[in-house]
Amino acid sequence: MRFKRSAGLFVTGISLLIGGPLLSWAASFFGVYFATSGRDTGMAAISIAVVVFGLLLAVVGFFMLIVAIHRALVKIDALPVLTQPSQRQYSASEY
Repeated sequence: MRFKRSAGLFVTGISLLIGGPLLSWAASFFGVYFATSGRDTGMAAISIAVVVFGLLLAVVGFFMLIVAIHRALVKIDALPVLTQPSQRQYSASEY
């Protein structure tokens, strides 16, 4: 069985779309914990960076999901795509 690229993009997009906010939520929880405890403010700054990274992962996952859906719909001919008219190529005998 051969897997299609759009299926891989879809699975990766869903994973990033779900995993990114989960990573951000966990990092924000620990960031608030470290910021309020007063013991280690460096870890609070690192957790803020992880929150931003998780949100970026979610955005990338969203775009990957859109691309995968578009590719799958084009492949099954459910989404009409405008094609450029092909240029006629002349042979040397026609000149």
